[in-house]
Amino acid sequence: MISIGTTTIGDRLAVLSARGPGFDQIRLVAALTVVAHHSWWGVNDILYRFSGGFIQLGLFAVVIFFCVSGFLLAPGLARSGDLVRFGVNRALRILPALSVVVIASMFVLGPVLTTYSLADYFGSAELYLYLKNAITLMSHYLPGVVRHGQEVQINGPLWTLNIEVWSYAVLAVMSVAGFLRRRALTIISFALVYLAYVGLALSPSLHAACPQRLLDFIGLFVYFIAGTSLYLYRESIPFSGIGAAIALGGALIGLASGVGAVVLPLCIPYVVVYLGLSEVASRVPLKHDLSYGVYLIHSPIILALLTLFDLTVGWPLALLAGSVTLVLAYASWRFVEAPALKQKVWVSLWLSSHLARPGRGRGVGGQARRDEPSNNLTGTIEAGAAE
Repeated sequence: MISIGTTTIGDRLAVLSARGPGFDQIRLVAALTVVAHHSWWGVNDILYRFSGGFIQLGLFAVVIFFCVSGFLLAPGLARSGDLVRFGVNRALRILPALSVVVIASMFVLGPVLTTYSLADYFGSAELYLYLKNAITLMSHYLPGVVRHGQEVQINGPLWTLNIEVWSYAVLAVMSVAGFLRRRALTIISFALVYLAYVGLALSPSLHAACPQRLLDFIGLFVYFIAGTSLYLYRESIPFSGIGAAIALGGALIGLASGVGAVVLPLCIPYVVVYLGLSEVASRVPLKHDLSYGVYLIHSPIILALLTLFDLTVGWPLALLAGSVTLVLAYASWRFVEAPALKQKVWVSLWLSSHLARPGRGRGVGGQARRDEPSNNLTGTIEAGAAE
């Protein structure tokens, strides 16, 4: 029971008009952490050693992305259940920049790095299979692109986008099924996913029997639905720096004790949401959301630098790759992502007017009339997530 006078997450959202001041900064730091992971630290980093091999910093950064997504994307569906708007916003946020990066990898990076003749390169079926990445279906290799005689993944981090899309799909299904209006159903769902996550982490036999794609999905979706649950229970959960410190301490103790799977989904989402809603992470203001561009672009840049200049992993590569990636991420935001997001309103309206939408007027797939005031809290936070 929350005592009278305690500030809750819901109170903090109301004060901020649902614009978490620190989420963009958190995502950018997470994205740059992934850059450092791939160009400097590798798997055997300080967090990997501290946690006894349970998690490394690159994967921890991805966990942060999923916590943020689950928290920021729930409000719109909880308010209106507008699946058309939700789908359009998500598609325009993910697909345009992804398509540009995939095509540039195929037709710029690949021809520069390939050991094949250009005729063989462009005549290879493997090249065109790489287009699957543009719809988040993985194809790792381009013809003749090798390092030290071995095929190399062009953009391995894209594997998480498929899980992100599936997480959106599950959230949409939960909306249609009424889980977001009956929040107890969501917390039960979180409990089931959490138990599956812990069981798979602590039981080698279960882990070995589970398909890898399902392992990957459960391992990230548990954080996504934790973020969603934090939003749905926002009026009952304190917004507390002491609480965030306790949660962080609990996570560290759990990791050091070998029970990271038990504590991380319970502690890290709260810490991430607290930081996103606090002023701590917003002291360096950001005018542009570069995190997605950094995440998409950095791996091909690292591969190009390693291959063309025969560099080795380490901090010089991390600094160089990070600098080049930030410049290209800005270009992606300026010329691809932001212009695409400006189209979301008319695309949603156009699709809504051309689709037969069962359940219109019942909050499933239906869009609020223009003359009806929207809930400012949830409407604003969904807009922030879409941007």
